[in-house]
Amino acid sequence: MQLTEAVMIIMVTGMTVGIPLLGLTVRFALKPVVETWLRVREAQARGQVSAGELEGLRARVAHLEHMLDRHGMLEHPVTRASPELPEHLSAVVRVERERV
Repeated sequence: MQLTEAVMIIMVTGMTVGIPLLGLTVRFALKPVVETWLRVREAQARGQVSAGELEGLRARVAHLEHMLDRHGMLEHPVTRASPELPEHLSAVVRVERERV
């Protein structure tokens, strides 16, 4: 067997086995990236968050900040024009808690 025949046998065998293995490796490596990209595009296609949802989220965050401030667990107090709770959220009775 000559050198060229040996090199050709190794190359053909390598390509026969190596190309499918390379394909599987690339598929499993790129699958999470492609799925994430598709989800982002899907979310963009659905549109932005509606104004009602945004106001609801703002009210929830304000309520959570208020509760943390009342329990003394807020590191940096938030200054707002209106520090009271939004009207549609009920106040919770203050409970003395140990700081963790």
